[in-house]
Formats: sequence, structure tokens, C-alpha cells
Amino acid sequence: MSNTITHEGVEYVKKTHVDEIVRQRIAKYSEKLTTAESRLAEYQAKIDESSAKIGLVDNLTQQVESLRGELTTANSRYERHTVISQYGITDNGVRDAVEWAYEREMQGRNKKDQMPLSDWMQTIHQNPESAPAVLRPFISAPQASEQTDQAAQPQMQMQTPNPLANQTTVQQLNPPPVAPSSNNGVAAQTGAPVPNDILKRASDPAFFSQNREAIRQAYYSQTGKSDSPFKF
Repeated sequence: MSNTITHEGVEYVKKTHVDEIVRQRIAKYSEKLTTAESRLAEYQAKIDESSAKIGLVDNLTQQVESLRGELTTANSRYERHTVISQYGITDNGVRDAVEWAYEREMQGRNKKDQMPLSDWMQTIHQNPESAPAVLRPFISAPQASEQTDQAAQPQMQMQTPNPLANQTTVQQLNPPPVAPSSNNGVAAQTGAPVPNDILKRASDPAFFSQNREAIRQAYYSQTGKSDSPFKF
């Protein structure tokens, strides 16, 4: 049975056959659309999974960059603290003041005039007057201290006591004892001749007290008596 008819010389397709053709085509497109939608869903799932992985990668990348920055900061701080400690500054407060003063001064300079911390510390150490006021009490010029030490050495040498000079001074300040005036004419008790009038002067209590041994020797010598164990 033909699906076409001819009318007035023109061939027409029957309506029933046209409906079947349209239905078949719609079914074919519907099948393709369903397949495409299924594939699209699969692709979307993969995209979502990839996006999650990409987000994780981005997060890990940010963490790595953050840790890298912290490491750089830690290394820079360690290098700064090493440089500062070379000049005898170990107190945390003073060290923070040095870093603050350095950063403040470098920010006020042109980029070409900026210098590393080590060069800046050397400059203010050699010329403390150029250092910020907050750091001057903690910075001393090495040359000044060396000159002070060199100037102190001659003074210490000049002030070193001389034992011989001290002995001479002591001898000058402490001359040998002089016999009392009441002993005039009496020989010292060292074996020298005894004056003849020593017994006559023995009646003087002061003279007797000061010349007791000489009077005793003169008495036994002039009387010819033997020496007595008893004392006068």
C-alpha cells in the first residue's frame, strides 16, 4: 500500500505516514538527548571531583606558600639576631629596639640608599652619634674604649708601689731612737766603758730606772763582788 497520493498532478504523502515519520524522528532525537544527558551527568561528576581536587591542591599550595614565607621570616630574623648579638646585645627588648630602629630608618631612605643590617650596625658602632637616640646608651665606640685602656695603663704603672722607696720613706719617717737626756754620759749596754759617776747618779729614780743594768754592772765592777742572781 502506497503512502502517497497524487492529486491534480501533485504527489502528496499521507498524513498517517507523516505522523509516523515525525514520531520516529522525535524518538531518535529523544534517544540521542538522553544519551547526551547521561554523558553530561558523568562529565559533571568528573568535573565536580576535579574541582574538589583542584580546591585541595589550591589549599595545599596556599599552605606551602605560607610556610615558605614563615621560613623566610624565621631565617631573616635568625640572621638579624646573629648580627645584633655580635655587638654584645642579647636582651630581647634591646634587640627589638634595634630591629625597629633599623626598619624605621630604612623606610625613610631611598631604595638605593638602603643597606643590610650588618652594615648599618657597623656604621652606628663606629660612630655612636649617628645612632638613633634610643640605641645610644647600648652602643659604645671601640676606639674610645681602647684609648681609655691605653691611657689607664701608664697611670697604673705610675701608681705601682716601689718597695725600696717605701722602705726609704719608712726609714726617713722613723729615725733610730735617741737616748733620753737623762742618760747623757752613760754608755749604752753594748759593752762600751761605763762612766765613773754612774753610781753617784743612781740616786736619781728616773736615771736608775732607765740604766738599771748599767748601774748593776758598775757596782759589781767597782766593789769587786761577784754578780748576784738577784736583780736590783
